[in-house]
Amino acid sequence: MVPAEVKREIDKCARCGKCRSVCPVFIETGDETRVARGRITLAEAIFQGEIFYSKELRDYIYSCKKCLRCQATCPSGVDFGLIVDALLEGIGKNMGIPLMAKFVLRYLLPRRRLFDLAIRVASWSQRLIPGQRKGNLRHLPLFFMGRRWVPHLTQRTALDRFSETRKLSSPRMRVGFFVGCLINYVYPNIAESLIDVLNKLNIEVVVPPSQVCCGIPARSLGDTTAARILAEKNREVFEAEKLDAIVTACSTCLLTIKREYLRLLGEPWRPMTEKMYDISVFLEKFTQYRPEPLDTTVTYHDPCHLKWGLNVTREPRTVLSRCARLKEMEYADRCCGGGGVFSIIYRDLSMKIGEHKINSVDKSGARIVATSCPGCVLQLADLAASKDLSVETLHVIELLSRTLNNGSKVPAVNELVQVSGSP
Repeated sequence: MVPAEVKREIDKCARCGKCRSVCPVFIETGDETRVARGRITLAEAIFQGEIFYSKELRDYIYSCKKCLRCQATCPSGVDFGLIVDALLEGIGKNMGIPLMAKFVLRYLLPRRRLFDLAIRVASWSQRLIPGQRKGNLRHLPLFFMGRRWVPHLTQRTALDRFSETRKLSSPRMRVGFFVGCLINYVYPNIAESLIDVLNKLNIEVVVPPSQVCCGIPARSLGDTTAARILAEKNREVFEAEKLDAIVTACSTCLLTIKREYLRLLGEPWRPMTEKMYDISVFLEKFTQYRPEPLDTTVTYHDPCHLKWGLNVTREPRTVLSRCARLKEMEYADRCCGGGGVFSIIYRDLSMKIGEHKINSVDKSGARIVATSCPGCVLQLADLAASKDLSVETLHVIELLSRTLNNGSKVPAVNELVQVSGSP
């Protein structure tokens, strides 16, 4: 039985086809079943019992990048994310979740110590396997069949390194930091930069060590049970802390926690969503800072979930323009082709989509390409290495950390002052 709210969204679709002009998957494949309009038609048919769940249907749904550009562009205001989630949940219920995925999502991910142990073993294995190297990236013959440039898994996670709160004498605010899996296990340097910047601005940062994955991998595979387990765990962890705000450096985690958790946990979660910010939005809204700009050029890539899902575009650029010369690339908001589970299952399509992005980066002439999502950092680094481009890929907060020295922090104050920006 199709939920009433899903049926309402399906009925909104006028089949105008405007989604075809912006969908990164359709632009590359030209396949009507791999665009919002086509998938909505499939959803209508399956919910009316005209077709049934199958491997072919699962492929059509899994190949959606969930970038939300179609939703942001739709003249009828269709909540396509809601429809896709219903289809994914139907796939999970009718076709089952792969056994190994279910084990990881429902048993390992909610148990931080066990998952950390698994990652530590993988880290050691990764270092022992021979592979071609390029800077801090390399090819691994057993990972993506040697076709992907990947960074090392860290041997000491961000949650392990920063679980002890650095106490400040008279902090302006006490802020929680939702780390996210990619920063925790691959890019702890992003976490270090974020904490460094906020501490210099006299803001105390709490990193609850018991926080777990935001749950987006589970949602992407239709495992609502696992997603709810993870959401409940994070709710308990962050509600236990007395926080003025919660920040993250991952746009996908932010979108998941602000939007998906409302569906999973209901209205009691709403007060927490109103405390959550992308780090660049938080900086522009609540702080003043004076970096010492670098004599270099940086360009910015808009993560899909930050722009199309949360409508954040100005704040990251404001931060970057204070740190270096900001030069806009062509099609800055075009998808880079990353996307977690999508980039694993549809590797070739992911790189084909990313080809346009890395060409824009190259054409800009910038020495640094910055973004606000660790998933995009990973994809851009892979694309740059594949093209032999000498461009550095960074998170926005990393560049700010480089340019904000101890003498640049603002004086401590006793009250919270809104400076600028949007929630």
